[in-house]
Amino acid sequence: AFGLLLALIGTATADPIQQCSASPLQGTCLVNAKVLREIDGMGFEDCCCECMLTKACNGFSTVTPTVGSIRCSLFGGNLTRENESASSNCASAFLAGEYIPPAPLPPQPPITKAPANAKNVLFIPIDDIRPNIGAYNFSLVHTPNFDELARSGLRFDQAYVQYAYCAPSRNSFMSGRRPDTTQVWNFINHFREAAVGAAWQSMPEYFKQHGYLTLGGGKLFHPDVPPLNDWPQSWTPEYPYFENQPKNDPYNCTASFPSDSPTYCEAQVDKDASTLTDQKIRDNCLEHLKLAKSKQDDQPFFIGCGFHKPHVPWVVPEEFYSYIPAAEDVPLAADGYAPVGMPECAWHPPADVHGIDIGFNQTINATISHWYRRAYYAAVSYQDYIIGQILAELETLGLADNTTVVVFGDHGWQLGEHDTYAKMTNFELATHIPLIIRAPHKTNSTGKSTRVLAEAVDFYPTLAELAGLPDPKSEGQDINGTSLVPVFDNPEAIDFKTAAFSQFGKVGYDHVGTLCLRLVTQISNFSVDAVFLRNQTKIMGYTIRVPEWRYTCWFGFDDVNIKINQSDILGRELYDHRGDTGLWLDYPGENVNLVERSEWQSLVQELHALLLDYIQLK
Repeated sequence: AFGLLLALIGTATADPIQQCSASPLQGTCLVNAKVLREIDGMGFEDCCCECMLTKACNGFSTVTPTVGSIRCSLFGGNLTRENESASSNCASAFLAGEYIPPAPLPPQPPITKAPANAKNVLFIPIDDIRPNIGAYNFSLVHTPNFDELARSGLRFDQAYVQYAYCAPSRNSFMSGRRPDTTQVWNFINHFREAAVGAAWQSMPEYFKQHGYLTLGGGKLFHPDVPPLNDWPQSWTPEYPYFENQPKNDPYNCTASFPSDSPTYCEAQVDKDASTLTDQKIRDNCLEHLKLAKSKQDDQPFFIGCGFHKPHVPWVVPEEFYSYIPAAEDVPLAADGYAPVGMPECAWHPPADVHGIDIGFNQTINATISHWYRRAYYAAVSYQDYIIGQILAELETLGLADNTTVVVFGDHGWQLGEHDTYAKMTNFELATHIPLIIRAPHKTNSTGKSTRVLAEAVDFYPTLAELAGLPDPKSEGQDINGTSLVPVFDNPEAIDFKTAAFSQFGKVGYDHVGTLCLRLVTQISNFSVDAVFLRNQTKIMGYTIRVPEWRYTCWFGFDDVNIKINQSDILGRELYDHRGDTGLWLDYPGENVNLVERSEWQSLVQELHALLLDYIQLK
């Protein structure tokens, strides 16, 4: 708990406590109280510290269910003994008056006036979406709005995130720094910590400091990582950040699975209602656009609207299921097995979805996979409709011609490929994202596609340049990305970047020598865990994607000095992407690991050297 506390509040000015100040009330849950937040995977002492760092928190409970991970619940309001309820799997505590304020952020420089003719930015990250949209040559979804955006913008066919997990990916692209610079590899640490990047200007903050109205809502950052969605540091203080994940209003499912905790639900909700999380974020985004229009004569805007679907659970208005073929007609993954010769630490069991509980390389239940792939495609179609409503409002308000629009995924997803579900790998399907940028003033990019290797860490300098702002590096921002603006003038220049890099850390076990190379015997060893501190990391896998190949190396991690042991190689992978245009999700190149083949040893050495050069970046 002490480590968590230091990680969250920093060490520069705070006087942290050594341990949780509360004694647990074992066998007691808090009930009938205002729930501030619920966090999966967090135990009693860490939950206690989280409560002490949350201003409105007056008590908390941890619940250990018979199925699933422990859950921490934070409660506000006036808590009394009347809120106690006996429960054998609960532990609780009251903590009124124990709030510890975060370390103060450094003062910001004066805000400058935006340059003349500055362009607006509408920034739309979408959770868990892979290139399963019509614009990427995929026909099983209904995505007329994504497709129209691609026809009027620039489609990036080979764009990659730097970490296939929500919080690390978002801390990276929102700060313009790579994961080894942010040191965010989990759902706890964040770049605003005192010893990391408290003084950095995030991407929206850079726009704010240059005279922009910056408005945010929905899932731009992962919830509370950094705290309060980095408001007011990144956002215009007069306008509070809209909720990251507003709760659904009550709804019913006409069909769902599994019955106790549905991953799949055909919701009896009208597509234009304001019932579901993303519908509420959409409504706020529309209001933000109207607010920005009212101020357009005085200042340009940077508006961020972050959406959740197709993140599970796939609670989707039932109309969008009607656009997708019947479940039995939805194809399964072309290859449902882990890559041949794969080091075992490259894999994880199916995650995020309920009702699939299998061992390594056992056949995933085909019926459930048909349902779940159909549900995912319905969720993508639902998100397309929401994006269409926002783009239509942008047009109605007369803002479209002066606004750069960015729509992309925060990482990809596996839908049964490689014998797994969810993200959390270094495979192509987890790191490859759809990315469409419409910059109306860059007319040579209209309706074009590019095979340039692009990275999410490039967004910061790219959007700054497209908007007409100075290069952030020229103003002291030591960002890691590269501006992609030259690509808008010459989309055919595929050699613009030589490589894209991603990584993934694991904490599941203490490795011994070549454990990653042995057969999988304990599936739980290779599960992934979002709730661990950076100094609990045991393995870090880095992957380099070049135009025709992907090479990955898994290293042992020095959890004292917080760096890899370069000589401690636990596993390596080489996959053949020759002929992969970025438009074929079932491309077979990652079904067989070629790293030990004699004919590719010089290539392996070359890519390994490039990977080591990348790891030096801090």
